[in-house]
Amino acid sequence: MHLKAKSISVTFGHVRALQGVTLEARPGEVVAIFGANGSGKTTFLKAVAGLVPVSSGRITYHGEDITGLPAHERVARGIHYVSDRARVALRMTVRENLDVGGYLRKPAERREALKKVIDLFPVLGEKAPSPAGILSGGERQMLVIGRALMGNPSLLLFDEPFLGLSLEVRERILPVIDGELRGRTTILLAEHDLGAAIRILDRYCIFLNGELIHEGGRSEVSTGERLHAAFRRFYQQAAGESPGKEDR
Repeated sequence: MHLKAKSISVTFGHVRALQGVTLEARPGEVVAIFGANGSGKTTFLKAVAGLVPVSSGRITYHGEDITGLPAHERVARGIHYVSDRARVALRMTVRENLDVGGYLRKPAERREALKKVIDLFPVLGEKAPSPAGILSGGERQMLVIGRALMGNPSLLLFDEPFLGLSLEVRERILPVIDGELRGRTTILLAEHDLGAAIRILDRYCIFLNGELIHEGGRSEVSTGERLHAAFRRFYQQAAGESPGKEDR
């Protein structure tokens, strides 16, 4: 599904969190969005998900203008927002939390989706009868991702999915994104973990002060070092500074 966001601005009171951002994601692409805290990357994902209102601009998905659609109608169209801050229902079982993610699907489809999620994250199957409150932080993140997968998403908006996770948990989640979802689900990934993102991205964007200041392809940042250099260079240019010798 093709996502087009054109000249998107979001304002909170007197603060403009996004300023005329134009970004596209083609079907099956993984587009990484980088930027410091406050750069606007989370606000952009929430605008696409319908979780914050757009003050100007237009968002289309699969040719349909969804700018004014509420979040639940975007979910029905396959758009799912996944955050490290997303909550699970702690008193509900792991199985019940997963079932909530597939509430729009037919029973047979939910059963098939549940089997697939448990194949991807076996620990969720082991703890399916247990309250979600007993899960570790990493297991809860798997549950949040699994719950989104239950809805058969065509567009996943990942907001820092690896934040605070151990290397072991991160290595369980990355193959799901790069394997199960690769090519059939369009992904926007806002992330601080450059090492994780570089392994799965097709294209990347850099946000600064609510603006998209640079876009590039995988070939430009084939290593983490080159991506760090790109960060320094474009942030320095945006700030009107001269690049350091190591960035030239």
